[in-house]
Amino acid sequence: MKHRKKKKKSSLTQTGGLEKYTWQIAQRFCQKKIPVTLLTTGNSHSPFESDYLNIVSFPIDYRLSVLNLLQFNRCCVQYIKTHPTPIIFGLDRNQFQTHIRAGNGVHAAYLNYRAQEEGVYKKLSFFFNPLHQMTLQLEKKAFEHPELQILFTNSHLVKQEVLSYYNLAPEKIQVVHNGVEWTALEPYFHSWHQKKQAILQNLKLPSSCYHFLFIGNNYRRKGLSKLLQALSLIGNQSFHLSVIGKEYYLADFEQQVSALNLESKVTFFGSRNDTYQFYQYADSLVIPSFYDPFANVTVEALAMGLFVVSSARNGGSEILSPTTGTVIESLEDISSFAEALHTALTHPKTEKSALAIRESVKSFDFSHQLDHMIESILINN
Repeated sequence: MKHRKKKKKSSLTQTGGLEKYTWQIAQRFCQKKIPVTLLTTGNSHSPFESDYLNIVSFPIDYRLSVLNLLQFNRCCVQYIKTHPTPIIFGLDRNQFQTHIRAGNGVHAAYLNYRAQEEGVYKKLSFFFNPLHQMTLQLEKKAFEHPELQILFTNSHLVKQEVLSYYNLAPEKIQVVHNGVEWTALEPYFHSWHQKKQAILQNLKLPSSCYHFLFIGNNYRRKGLSKLLQALSLIGNQSFHLSVIGKEYYLADFEQQVSALNLESKVTFFGSRNDTYQFYQYADSLVIPSFYDPFANVTVEALAMGLFVVSSARNGGSEILSPTTGTVIESLEDISSFAEALHTALTHPKTEKSALAIRESVKSFDFSHQLDHMIESILINN
């Protein structure tokens, strides 16, 4: 049987994590000589060449995000109606796919978490926000569609959320944790011990303390404020926190650092393209997310030999063990958060420990995860 795979992404470039994932899945199918039609918007250029790849780009560029979402869904529905195919694989929210990878998690659960953190007025605003309402409608139609064959989630956390919010048979859900470029990170890993002091000197960071690392955009939702509060409870320890990522309200967090007397222990580096060098000198990555289906930095940090401190709301926490990380069960209990940081302090990065932590995620090599998912799709088609 001839298979035509349709990948759907409302805006496809080659820089973001989801975009990179999309291209790699498309390439895998093409390598198996399975025709792929990729539905997207904007100017999309494939990073690989294949006679089996066809890109269909819809000219959609509204100022309002909800209109882009609505029109992209309509274009996909119309195209699929006129070009029937046995496999329709979606990575973005559309009303119908035979196979879905819910990499962004469950929007209904995300809104619930936000409401818990930001209060009743924010919760009420969701009902009047057309983008949220349209996303919820598409999510429900897609997840509960009778022709859906497999819903891939990147964590058991997301699987349970799907079952909690939507009417879907559990056997249709397969958990495939996020992969990591395990082999590509190898040279950076093997040189970390040799380069650590030079990197610290270049970044003007202390050379003989424990180094925590935080990576994430939008610091509030990623839990940085809670992390700073927890660090203030262990202020007598020798540590330093490096903060990487974009934040519009950076001044607010700088003020919090000052109010907690952590000025000498926290450095903001903003957005960086060289995160590998931060992994090289850091001892531990802290992921205090309020909601993350599976934070990619979880497995990246482990592949670089770092001990990971994660909130229970990060699906990536499922792959941790007592020797590779620890879980913050409640972000509201700052004392328990501080205890998790104390645990991390007893796990400084050494050549032996780093190697053991890295080996723990060898099976999460990106190619393995991709192949597992693709074989699951093809086995019944």
